[in-house]
Amino acid sequence: MHVSLKAIVAILLSQAGNARAADPLNVGVLLPITGVFAPIGAEQLNGMQLAVEETGGEVAGRKINLIVEDTEAKPDVGLSKARKLVISERVDVLAGIVSSAVALAVAPFTSSQKTPLVISNASANSITGDKCDRFVLRVAPSSAQVARPMGAYLAKAGMKNIFIMASDFVAPQEYVAAFKDGYLSGGGSVAGEVFPPFNRTQDYGPYIAQAKAANPNGVFAVFFGGEAVLFTKQYQSFGMGNVPLYSGIGLTPQMLHAAQGDAAAGVVSSVNYTPDLETAGNAAFVAAYKKKFGVLPAEFSVMAYESMRLIIEGVKARNGDTKDKVAFVGALEKASFNGPRGRISIDPSNHGATQNFYIVKTVKKADRIGFETIETVPDVVDPVKGCVFK
Repeated sequence: MHVSLKAIVAILLSQAGNARAADPLNVGVLLPITGVFAPIGAEQLNGMQLAVEETGGEVAGRKINLIVEDTEAKPDVGLSKARKLVISERVDVLAGIVSSAVALAVAPFTSSQKTPLVISNASANSITGDKCDRFVLRVAPSSAQVARPMGAYLAKAGMKNIFIMASDFVAPQEYVAAFKDGYLSGGGSVAGEVFPPFNRTQDYGPYIAQAKAANPNGVFAVFFGGEAVLFTKQYQSFGMGNVPLYSGIGLTPQMLHAAQGDAAAGVVSSVNYTPDLETAGNAAFVAAYKKKFGVLPAEFSVMAYESMRLIIEGVKARNGDTKDKVAFVGALEKASFNGPRGRISIDPSNHGATQNFYIVKTVKKADRIGFETIETVPDVVDPVKGCVFK
Protein backbone atom coordinates (compact mmCIF):
# COMPACT_ATOMS: atom_id res chain seq x y z
CA MET A 1 0.00 0.00 0.00
CA HIS A 2 1.39 3.34 -1.06
CA VAL A 3 1.39 6.08 1.59
CA SER A 4 2.21 9.59 0.43
CA LEU A 5 4.93 11.68 2.04
CA LYS A 6 2.25 14.19 3.04
CA ALA A 7 0.31 11.50 4.91
CA ILE A 8 3.44 10.28 6.70
CA VAL A 9 4.25 13.82 7.84
CA ALA A 10 0.68 14.25 9.09
CA ILE A 11 0.90 11.01 11.09
CA LEU A 12 4.23 12.01 12.62
CA LEU A 13 2.92 15.45 13.54
CA SER A 14 -0.15 13.91 15.12
CA GLN A 15 1.98 11.49 17.15
CA ALA A 16 4.22 14.35 18.28
CA GLY A 17 1.20 16.38 19.30
CA ASN A 18 -0.21 13.47 21.30
CA ALA A 19 3.15 12.99 23.02
CA ARG A 20 3.24 16.66 24.00
CA ALA A 21 -0.32 16.46 25.30
CA ALA A 22 0.70 13.51 27.45
CA ASP A 23 3.63 15.37 28.98
CA PRO A 24 3.07 16.07 32.68
CA LEU A 25 2.11 19.56 33.77
CA ASN A 26 5.09 20.48 35.91
CA VAL A 27 4.19 23.04 38.56
CA GLY A 28 7.11 24.49 40.48
CA VAL A 29 6.06 25.20 44.06
CA LEU A 30 8.06 27.77 46.03
CA LEU A 31 7.20 27.64 49.74
CA PRO A 32 8.99 27.96 53.10
CA ILE A 33 9.30 24.36 54.27
CA THR A 34 11.72 25.29 57.05
CA GLY A 35 12.12 28.45 59.11
CA VAL A 36 9.72 30.84 60.85
CA PHE A 37 7.07 30.67 58.10
CA ALA A 38 7.16 26.87 57.79
CA PRO A 39 3.65 26.41 59.32
CA ILE A 40 2.20 28.69 56.62
CA GLY A 41 4.16 26.81 53.97
CA ALA A 42 2.71 23.52 55.23
CA GLU A 43 -0.85 24.93 55.10
CA GLN A 44 -0.29 26.19 51.58
CA LEU A 45 1.12 22.90 50.32
CA ASN A 46 -1.91 21.11 51.80
CA GLY A 47 -4.22 23.37 49.83
CA MET A 48 -2.38 22.81 46.56
CA GLN A 49 -2.35 19.04 47.04
CA LEU A 50 -6.10 19.00 47.69
CA ALA A 51 -6.79 21.00 44.51
CA VAL A 52 -4.73 18.52 42.48
CA GLU A 53 -6.44 15.54 44.13
CA GLU A 54 -9.88 16.92 43.28
CA THR A 55 -9.02 16.88 39.55
CA GLY A 56 -8.00 13.23 39.74
CA GLY A 57 -4.38 14.33 39.50
CA GLU A 58 -4.58 15.54 35.90
CA VAL A 59 -5.91 18.32 33.70
CA ALA A 60 -6.55 18.29 29.95
CA GLY A 61 -4.94 14.86 29.71
CA ARG A 62 -1.76 15.94 31.52
CA LYS A 63 -0.72 14.52 34.88
CA ILE A 64 -0.12 17.33 37.39
CA ASN A 65 3.33 17.09 38.93
CA LEU A 66 4.11 19.36 41.90
CA ILE A 67 7.84 19.98 42.29
CA VAL A 68 8.36 21.57 45.70
CA GLU A 69 11.36 23.68 46.69
CA ASP A 70 12.07 25.29 50.07
CA THR A 71 12.58 29.06 49.88
CA GLU A 72 13.33 29.28 53.63
CA ALA A 73 11.53 32.67 53.26
CA LYS A 74 14.89 34.11 52.09
CA PRO A 75 15.06 36.15 48.86
CA ASP A 76 18.41 34.75 47.70
CA VAL A 77 17.35 31.17 48.40
CA GLY A 78 14.00 31.72 46.71
CA LEU A 79 15.67 33.09 43.59
CA SER A 80 18.11 30.17 43.49
CA LYS A 81 15.26 27.66 43.78
CA ALA A 82 13.26 29.48 41.10
CA ARG A 83 16.24 29.23 38.75
CA LYS A 84 16.47 25.51 39.45
CA LEU A 85 12.79 24.94 38.76
CA VAL A 86 12.69 26.96 35.55
CA ILE A 87 16.06 26.03 34.02
CA SER A 88 16.71 22.51 35.31
CA GLU A 89 13.19 21.18 35.93
CA ARG A 90 11.68 23.14 33.01
CA VAL A 91 8.41 23.75 34.87
CA ASP A 92 5.39 25.08 32.98
CA VAL A 93 4.32 27.45 35.76
CA LEU A 94 5.36 28.50 39.26
CA ALA A 95 3.08 28.84 42.29
CA GLY A 96 3.33 29.75 45.95
CA ILE A 97 5.58 32.23 47.78
CA VAL A 98 4.75 33.38 51.30
CA SER A 99 7.28 36.19 51.77
CA SER A 100 6.86 39.40 49.77
CA ALA A 101 10.64 39.87 49.74
CA VAL A 102 10.99 36.47 48.07
CA ALA A 103 8.25 37.30 45.55
CA LEU A 104 9.94 40.58 44.57
CA ALA A 105 13.29 38.77 44.17
CA VAL A 106 11.86 35.94 42.08
CA ALA A 107 9.45 37.80 39.77
CA PRO A 108 12.01 39.59 37.53
CA PHE A 109 13.74 36.29 36.80
CA THR A 110 10.58 34.28 36.07
CA SER A 111 9.35 37.11 33.86
CA SER A 112 12.64 37.13 31.92
CA GLN A 113 12.03 33.43 31.24
CA LYS A 114 8.36 34.05 30.36
CA THR A 115 7.32 31.56 33.02
CA PRO A 116 4.01 32.44 34.71
CA LEU A 117 4.06 32.88 38.49
CA VAL A 118 0.84 32.62 40.54
CA ILE A 119 1.39 34.07 44.03
CA SER A 120 -0.59 32.43 46.81
CA ASN A 121 0.32 34.56 49.84
CA ALA A 122 2.83 37.44 49.46
CA SER A 123 0.84 40.64 49.99
CA ALA A 124 3.20 43.56 49.24
CA ASN A 125 1.28 46.28 47.43
CA SER A 126 4.07 46.79 44.89
CA ILE A 127 3.47 43.30 43.42
CA THR A 128 0.29 44.64 41.82
CA GLY A 129 1.56 48.23 41.85
CA ASP A 130 4.73 49.75 40.46
CA LYS A 131 6.53 46.37 40.33
CA CYS A 132 3.71 44.51 38.60
CA ASP A 133 4.56 42.14 35.79
CA ARG A 134 2.62 40.60 32.91
CA PHE A 135 3.76 37.11 33.92
CA VAL A 136 2.86 37.48 37.62
CA LEU A 137 -0.66 37.00 39.00
CA ARG A 138 -1.76 37.04 42.63
CA VAL A 139 -4.70 35.12 44.09
CA ALA A 140 -3.84 36.31 47.60
CA PRO A 141 -4.97 39.85 48.44
CA SER A 142 -2.70 42.88 48.60
CA SER A 143 -2.16 44.49 51.99
CA ALA A 144 -4.35 47.41 50.87
CA GLN A 145 -7.12 45.03 49.88
CA VAL A 146 -7.14 43.39 53.33
CA ALA A 147 -7.22 46.35 55.67
CA ARG A 148 -9.20 49.06 53.89
CA PRO A 149 -12.57 47.30 54.40
CA MET A 150 -11.99 47.24 58.17
CA GLY A 151 -11.27 50.97 58.24
CA ALA A 152 -14.42 51.69 56.24
CA TYR A 153 -16.47 49.37 58.47
CA LEU A 154 -15.36 51.03 61.71
CA ALA A 155 -15.95 54.51 60.32
CA LYS A 156 -19.45 53.49 59.22
CA ALA A 157 -20.08 51.97 62.66
CA GLY A 158 -19.27 55.30 64.30
CA MET A 159 -16.02 54.20 66.00
CA LYS A 160 -14.47 57.66 66.06
CA ASN A 161 -11.24 57.18 68.01
CA ILE A 162 -9.04 54.14 67.21
CA PHE A 163 -5.51 53.45 68.50
CA ILE A 164 -3.17 51.62 66.10
CA MET A 165 -0.56 48.99 67.06
CA ALA A 166 1.45 47.05 64.49
CA SER A 167 4.68 45.11 64.16
CA ASP A 168 7.37 47.25 62.59
CA PHE A 169 7.91 45.75 59.15
CA VAL A 170 6.55 46.30 55.67
CA ALA A 171 3.32 44.25 55.58
CA PRO A 172 1.84 45.63 58.84
CA GLN A 173 2.81 49.15 57.78
CA GLU A 174 0.93 48.64 54.51
CA TYR A 175 -2.06 47.28 56.44
CA VAL A 176 -2.04 50.37 58.65
CA ALA A 177 -1.87 52.75 55.67
CA ALA A 178 -4.83 51.01 53.99
CA PHE A 179 -6.81 50.91 57.23
CA LYS A 180 -6.28 54.63 57.73
CA ASP A 181 -7.32 55.32 54.15
CA GLY A 182 -10.68 53.64 54.70
CA TYR A 183 -11.10 54.89 58.25
CA LEU A 184 -10.12 58.55 57.94
CA SER A 185 -12.01 59.03 54.69
CA GLY A 186 -15.11 57.84 56.54
CA GLY A 187 -14.70 60.37 59.34
CA GLY A 188 -12.69 58.41 61.92
CA SER A 189 -9.76 59.78 63.92
CA VAL A 190 -6.58 58.07 65.13
CA ALA A 191 -5.89 58.25 68.87
CA GLY A 192 -2.23 57.24 68.46
CA GLU A 193 0.13 54.76 66.80
CA VAL A 194 2.93 52.48 68.05
CA PHE A 195 5.10 50.02 66.11
CA PRO A 196 6.87 47.46 68.36
CA PRO A 197 10.12 46.10 66.84
CA PHE A 198 9.50 43.05 64.68
CA ASN A 199 10.77 39.70 65.95
CA ARG A 200 12.40 41.33 68.98
CA THR A 201 9.45 42.28 71.18
CA GLN A 202 8.49 39.89 73.98
CA ASP A 203 6.78 42.38 76.27
CA TYR A 204 3.93 44.36 74.70
CA GLY A 205 2.96 45.83 78.08
CA PRO A 206 4.49 49.30 77.52
CA TYR A 207 2.77 49.60 74.12
CA ILE A 208 -0.57 48.39 75.46
CA ALA A 209 -0.21 50.91 78.29
CA GLN A 210 0.11 53.69 75.70
CA ALA A 211 -3.07 52.50 74.02
CA LYS A 212 -4.92 52.36 77.34
CA ALA A 213 -3.79 55.87 78.27
CA ALA A 214 -5.18 57.22 74.98
CA ASN A 215 -8.67 56.07 76.04
CA PRO A 216 -9.67 54.94 72.53
CA ASN A 217 -12.94 53.41 71.33
CA GLY A 218 -10.92 50.45 70.11
CA VAL A 219 -7.50 49.19 68.99
CA PHE A 220 -6.56 48.17 65.46
CA ALA A 221 -3.64 45.71 65.70
CA VAL A 222 -1.51 43.94 63.07
CA PHE A 223 0.65 41.02 64.21
CA PHE A 224 1.33 37.60 62.72
CA GLY A 225 2.37 34.14 63.89
CA GLY A 226 4.11 33.95 67.27
CA GLU A 227 3.80 37.71 67.70
CA ALA A 228 0.02 37.47 67.31
CA VAL A 229 -0.15 34.82 70.04
CA LEU A 230 1.97 36.88 72.45
CA PHE A 231 0.14 40.12 71.73
CA THR A 232 -3.41 38.77 72.11
CA LYS A 233 -2.58 36.99 75.36
CA GLN A 234 -0.89 40.07 76.82
CA TYR A 235 -3.72 42.34 75.62
CA GLN A 236 -6.17 40.15 77.52
CA SER A 237 -4.04 39.93 80.67
CA PHE A 238 -3.50 43.69 80.70
CA GLY A 239 -7.18 44.24 81.41
CA MET A 240 -8.11 45.60 78.00
CA GLY A 241 -11.28 43.52 77.75
CA ASN A 242 -13.47 46.62 77.63
CA VAL A 243 -11.53 48.05 74.65
CA PRO A 244 -12.54 46.20 71.45
CA LEU A 245 -9.72 44.74 69.36
CA TYR A 246 -9.81 44.91 65.55
CA SER A 247 -7.49 43.59 62.86
CA GLY A 248 -7.06 42.24 59.35
CA ILE A 249 -5.89 38.78 58.27
CA GLY A 250 -3.30 37.34 60.63
CA LEU A 251 -4.14 38.30 64.21
CA THR A 252 -6.53 35.44 65.01
CA PRO A 253 -6.40 32.98 62.09
CA GLN A 254 -7.73 29.46 62.49
CA MET A 255 -4.23 28.01 62.82
CA LEU A 256 -3.46 30.11 65.95
CA HIS A 257 -6.65 29.48 67.92
CA ALA A 258 -5.26 26.50 69.85
CA ALA A 259 -2.29 28.59 71.05
CA GLN A 260 -4.33 31.73 71.75
CA GLY A 261 -7.26 30.10 73.52
CA ASP A 262 -9.80 32.53 74.95
CA ALA A 263 -7.51 35.48 74.09
CA ALA A 264 -8.68 35.14 70.47
CA ALA A 265 -12.35 35.50 71.36
CA GLY A 266 -14.04 38.80 70.62
CA VAL A 267 -11.57 40.09 68.00
CA VAL A 268 -13.25 41.56 64.90
CA SER A 269 -11.28 41.23 61.66
CA SER A 270 -11.46 41.86 57.93
CA VAL A 271 -10.65 38.53 56.28
CA ASN A 272 -11.03 36.80 52.95
CA TYR A 273 -11.76 33.37 54.46
CA THR A 274 -12.78 31.45 57.56
CA PRO A 275 -13.80 27.78 57.74
CA ASP A 276 -17.18 28.95 59.07
CA LEU A 277 -18.14 30.86 55.90
CA GLU A 278 -21.55 29.93 54.51
CA THR A 279 -20.64 30.05 50.82
CA ALA A 280 -21.81 27.56 48.23
CA GLY A 281 -18.54 25.64 48.04
CA ASN A 282 -17.09 26.01 51.51
CA ALA A 283 -18.81 23.17 53.40
CA ALA A 284 -17.59 20.57 50.91
CA PHE A 285 -14.09 22.08 50.89
CA VAL A 286 -13.86 22.07 54.71
CA ALA A 287 -15.07 18.47 54.87
CA ALA A 288 -12.55 17.32 52.24
CA TYR A 289 -9.69 19.24 53.86
CA LYS A 290 -10.47 17.93 57.35
CA LYS A 291 -10.80 14.36 56.06
CA LYS A 292 -7.41 14.53 54.31
CA PHE A 293 -5.38 16.52 56.86
CA GLY A 294 -7.27 16.10 60.14
CA VAL A 295 -7.63 19.84 60.84
CA LEU A 296 -9.76 22.76 59.70
CA PRO A 297 -8.35 24.85 56.81
CA ALA A 298 -6.98 28.35 57.35
CA GLU A 299 -6.95 31.21 54.85
CA PHE A 300 -3.40 30.18 53.87
CA SER A 301 -4.67 26.75 52.76
CA VAL A 302 -7.49 28.28 50.74
CA MET A 303 -5.37 30.87 48.93
CA ALA A 304 -2.99 28.12 47.80
CA TYR A 305 -5.89 25.83 46.87
CA GLU A 306 -7.39 28.59 44.73
CA SER A 307 -4.01 29.45 43.19
CA MET A 308 -3.83 25.88 41.96
CA ARG A 309 -7.46 26.09 40.82
CA LEU A 310 -6.55 29.17 38.76
CA ILE A 311 -3.71 27.27 37.11
CA ILE A 312 -5.98 24.31 36.39
CA GLU A 313 -8.64 26.55 34.85
CA GLY A 314 -6.00 28.28 32.71
CA VAL A 315 -4.65 24.96 31.44
CA LYS A 316 -8.19 23.78 30.64
CA ALA A 317 -8.84 26.93 28.65
CA ARG A 318 -5.73 26.21 26.57
CA ASN A 319 -6.72 22.54 26.10
CA GLY A 320 -3.51 21.56 27.85
CA ASP A 321 -1.16 23.71 25.75
CA THR A 322 1.25 25.70 27.92
CA LYS A 323 4.01 26.09 25.33
CA ASP A 324 2.80 29.51 24.23
CA LYS A 325 3.53 31.35 27.48
CA VAL A 326 1.91 34.62 26.43
CA ALA A 327 -1.29 32.82 25.50
CA PHE A 328 -1.13 30.78 28.72
CA VAL A 329 -0.82 33.95 30.83
CA GLY A 330 -3.76 35.35 28.90
CA ALA A 331 -5.80 32.29 29.83
CA LEU A 332 -4.82 32.63 33.50
CA GLU A 333 -5.80 36.30 33.39
CA LYS A 334 -9.26 35.43 32.06
CA ALA A 335 -9.85 32.45 34.37
CA SER A 336 -12.53 32.76 37.05
CA PHE A 337 -14.30 30.28 39.29
CA ASN A 338 -16.30 29.87 42.48
CA GLY A 339 -14.01 28.85 45.33
CA PRO A 340 -14.61 28.22 49.03
CA ARG A 341 -14.51 31.96 49.73
CA GLY A 342 -16.70 33.02 46.80
CA ARG A 343 -16.05 34.17 43.24
CA ILE A 344 -12.41 34.65 42.25
CA SER A 345 -11.28 36.51 39.14
CA ILE A 346 -8.17 38.41 38.04
CA ASP A 347 -8.17 42.15 37.40
CA PRO A 348 -6.48 42.57 33.98
CA SER A 349 -5.21 46.04 34.94
CA ASN A 350 -2.84 44.83 37.70
CA HIS A 351 -3.23 41.00 37.93
CA GLY A 352 -4.59 41.22 41.49
CA ALA A 353 -7.53 39.03 42.48
CA THR A 354 -11.04 40.40 42.85
CA GLN A 355 -12.54 38.59 45.83
CA ASN A 356 -15.03 38.85 48.68
CA PHE A 357 -14.02 40.08 52.10
CA TYR A 358 -15.80 39.36 55.34
CA ILE A 359 -16.01 41.28 58.61
CA VAL A 360 -15.94 38.48 61.19
CA LYS A 361 -15.83 38.08 64.95
CA THR A 362 -13.99 35.29 66.73
CA VAL A 363 -16.43 33.58 69.09
CA LYS A 364 -16.45 30.64 71.50
CA LYS A 365 -18.20 27.60 70.06
CA ALA A 366 -19.00 24.30 71.73
CA ASP A 367 -15.67 22.70 70.91
CA ARG A 368 -13.44 25.50 69.64
CA ILE A 369 -12.93 29.17 68.88
CA GLY A 370 -14.67 29.90 65.59
CA PHE A 371 -15.91 32.77 63.47
CA GLU A 372 -19.20 34.59 63.11
CA THR A 373 -19.73 36.65 59.95
CA ILE A 374 -20.94 40.17 60.67
CA GLU A 375 -20.88 41.60 57.15
CA THR A 376 -19.94 40.55 53.62
CA VAL A 377 -18.04 43.00 51.41
CA PRO A 378 -18.47 41.54 47.90
CA ASP A 379 -16.12 41.72 44.92
CA VAL A 380 -13.35 43.79 46.49
CA VAL A 381 -11.01 44.89 43.71
CA ASP A 382 -7.32 45.18 44.52
CA PRO A 383 -7.05 48.99 44.96
CA VAL A 384 -3.30 49.25 44.35
CA LYS A 385 -2.44 51.68 41.54
CA GLY A 386 0.70 52.30 39.51
CA CYS A 387 0.81 49.08 37.46
CA VAL A 388 2.09 49.44 33.90
CA PHE A 389 2.74 46.16 32.07
CA LYS A 390 5.81 46.29 29.84
